[in-house]
Amino acid sequence: MGYYSTEQSMTAIGVYIGYENGYFVFEFENGDLVDFEEINKIILVKYDLKSNMLKGKKFEILYKEIINDLDDEDLIIFKLEELKLLP
Repeated sequence: MGYYSTEQSMTAIGVYIGYENGYFVFEFENGDLVDFEEINKIILVKYDLKSNMLKGKKFEILYKEIINDLDDEDLIIFKLEELKLLP
């Protein structure tokens, strides 16, 4: 089987848990905790996610799920594309 890579854009509503161990962590409405290891730099200009100010705030989240097949093992990377603070 050959190497492959796929990307899928998704949208969710979630609460920001914080910046932990190099990951931006959100809890989605369905209870899933998602660690985002990549982020669009524009988000960091708009929101100071490395501080504690936004912990517990609700966001609309646009993200990509990137799947790479390396050595017959799938590597899944979550990348934040856009964030919108909800009231």
